[in-house]
Amino acid sequence: MADRMSPVGSIMWGVGQDATLRMIVGNVIVLDRAPTRSALAERLDSAAQHVGRLRQRPDGPGGLRTRPAWVDVAAFEAANHVRTTAVASPGHQRQVLDLVALLEPSPFDPFMSPWDVTVIEGLEGGRAALYLRAHHSLMDGSHGVSLVRSMLDEAVAATADEHQPTHPADATEAAVVTDDVDSSSGVSARRRPGTVSVTIDLAGAVHPIASGVASGVSAAMRIDPVDAVVRRVQRSLDVANSVSRQVVVTGGRLSPLSPSQSMSSRFEAFSVPGARATALALGGSRNDLLVAGAATGLGLYHERLGITCAQFRLASPARWRHGAGGGGSVVPTRVEIPVANGHPGPLFGVVAERLARARREPALHVAEVLASAISRLPARVLASAMRSQANSVDFVATSLPGIRGVGHICGATIEDSFPFGPRLGSLMNITGFGVADRLDIGLGLDPAAIAEPDVLVECMVEAFQRFGAAHGS
Repeated sequence: MADRMSPVGSIMWGVGQDATLRMIVGNVIVLDRAPTRSALAERLDSAAQHVGRLRQRPDGPGGLRTRPAWVDVAAFEAANHVRTTAVASPGHQRQVLDLVALLEPSPFDPFMSPWDVTVIEGLEGGRAALYLRAHHSLMDGSHGVSLVRSMLDEAVAATADEHQPTHPADATEAAVVTDDVDSSSGVSARRRPGTVSVTIDLAGAVHPIASGVASGVSAAMRIDPVDAVVRRVQRSLDVANSVSRQVVVTGGRLSPLSPSQSMSSRFEAFSVPGARATALALGGSRNDLLVAGAATGLGLYHERLGITCAQFRLASPARWRHGAGGGGSVVPTRVEIPVANGHPGPLFGVVAERLARARREPALHVAEVLASAISRLPARVLASAMRSQANSVDFVATSLPGIRGVGHICGATIEDSFPFGPRLGSLMNITGFGVADRLDIGLGLDPAAIAEPDVLVECMVEAFQRFGAAHGS
């Protein structure tokens, strides 16, 4: 039987065929020196043996199938996914990010699995960078981090030391996973009022939920039939209202900046030291800090341009895992984030509460049903509908656990690592890795709408510094 894409993954694959809505996730890793192409290919071959999806590509729907299926690539070789290029020496971060902006929109070979790795040489001091890129239907941010971890020399050495086979249960995680993880302890940051991306089995979740609801309703009706019916109707209304809030968003962006259909992006990267301590002191998580800092920075940028904007609409992912395969399991929630640049402490609390409320949206419980129905739309209609929804969002934000400690890939030491997510037609995508006590942040900007990117980065850095100063860090 064909291994079909999940409904959400199918939507991502279909929508991503529109170049302005392409669903690409990436990671720029700076190394102290360049690994050899052969050693990197060998390492990726090993990773692909453990992650079968890396050896598969999407096939078109056929027969009774309405969604694409994952099929094996004939004569798979990881070396075919590795390329090498260089910036003019001595290159710096700016040159690397400009090169990534050219590589990111390049289409994947339709007969290969949609991922690749580019070795970028020529950096100052003999350093190099790796740019890992994948289609979101194949791999989400969390799976991308897991892939990088599996490539580490430390992981290979640990695997070699293990003489016991991996238990099948290790391949599929059924636990709840959060976007924001305390990198120093490995403990999920499920702090009061933080944002948590819930990860569950889409295919298996609907039946237990429905069974539980039906069982509860049946028990309640034996006690008070009228009360049970009222409660059931209220739950249905709550779900309907939630779907209306999350799916039927009208009115366009909240920012006055002109919408853009630009097919290109400009990439920026910076780090926020002390992010974990700041977030904890303010009563939330690094994910809360990422969103609050992004909204404040975007507000400062508008202010410097002489534009008034009271709030922005955020799209932030809630993650639903449907197996061990890879990506295609992200369902976005939409949240309106206020701008109050003069009072970072109170603003942080408002942001944290709104994010916490968003993750409890009843619509998330019917995400699979909605995605299954939407995925059946013709590609042209689907792209038009998704573009309309994308135009209602000002920015996208995601936080992920980064790599703890000092890592090495094929003998090269990792110095920095910055994540990048799909912009989806919005003004910007901000993605952060939680590493030790800091946030390593990647920004993807709409170059047509953000005319002064250097000013925006300055505003972002200033915004995070304001939150750090709010608790005296």
